[in-house]
Amino acid sequence: MMRISLARIAGLRVRSVSGLLLLSAFAFTGCSLYPSGGSGPAPDLRVAQVTDLGPILLNPKVVGRDGGYSGVFAGYSIWVFGDTFLASPNAEGETLISDSWAFTADLSASGGITGFQERQDSSGAPAMLLQLTAAEQAFNTAHQGNPCQEEPCGARWALWPGAVVDDPARHRALVFYQLVSAQPGNFDFHAVGYSVAIWQDFASLPERPLINPAAAHPDLLFGPSDPGFGSSAFALGDELYAYACYSSDFSVPCVLGRAPLGNVLDLGSWTFYRGNGNWSSRIGDASFLFAGNPILNVSWNSYLERYVAVYNSPLSVHVLMRTAPAPEGPWSREVHVFDAVSSSGSVDDAQAHPEYNLDGGQTMFLTYSQPTSTLGSQFRLVAVRLERP
Repeated sequence: MMRISLARIAGLRVRSVSGLLLLSAFAFTGCSLYPSGGSGPAPDLRVAQVTDLGPILLNPKVVGRDGGYSGVFAGYSIWVFGDTFLASPNAEGETLISDSWAFTADLSASGGITGFQERQDSSGAPAMLLQLTAAEQAFNTAHQGNPCQEEPCGARWALWPGAVVDDPARHRALVFYQLVSAQPGNFDFHAVGYSVAIWQDFASLPERPLINPAAAHPDLLFGPSDPGFGSSAFALGDELYAYACYSSDFSVPCVLGRAPLGNVLDLGSWTFYRGNGNWSSRIGDASFLFAGNPILNVSWNSYLERYVAVYNSPLSVHVLMRTAPAPEGPWSREVHVFDAVSSSGSVDDAQAHPEYNLDGGQTMFLTYSQPTSTLGSQFRLVAVRLERP
């Protein structure tokens, strides 16, 4: 099984394969046509107070992991993570799994979030939320270890979860994810495509429905050249709105798509915002809304009566917000919320968890991941009290 250690490249620390997605994009050169952090109208908020509530206590059997999206399903706050390094091998003999998850019934974050539980495999190690197919697991097993059954040793399939969206009208949750092919070496990996898993029953696990049965990867809704929808997503009425933010030319432009919640897996039902109030059925028509981060949260804030985007500036400690009157914008200029605590000079995965909002969102609760050791990380919780301008 391939292990990607915490790399220091050009002075930048990266914990895992999924963390390298962003860094690898900075090899591109050329003139950027994308919006900058300072573009847009004046923001509709002021930061009144920032309170660091400390690290979130999760599973001691986990050394480190990234991601940290959350959403509500079946009365729980569900948290999903990407590459997860284990303190000891799991039932499959692995010390790196491509996703994991936790859940808690504690929906009050004022004193921190507690009560996290995780399902376990037969060895007591954290279980994956998104399951590999039999063929994908067989491939990983054959390439695990050194020596391995099949060359190249360390090649693997990975599933990295994204936004989680509750769909109570259909008694289910939607979990965005990407399927990644990773080969040995720090940079030899690529997303094969993107899709949505359906979680119908909390007692079981999400399923990856067949969308294109004749395709090489029949579960995928979007291909490798499409934007990675699921950077953030939410339901508005009976519509799903999903953002895709990806790196290019030292910027991270975000685009927006939407689909009826009942037809999420039908690509023909999707439309993409092309600007000036217009939507298109052509994914290539999607226009850039703002510069963000591949991992972020966009949610409605009742206190501000605005949508709020929360993310960290790539490869820095700066945690930022923007506001907009509608999902498509116009999005405001960035607001600096706080600088995260980090011994490495950068953090990852900053986002909001709107299920914990207080007073309609006047107080929001944000997290980010910070490195703690070579493969280790932890998620830190921060309360942010906002004021109207």
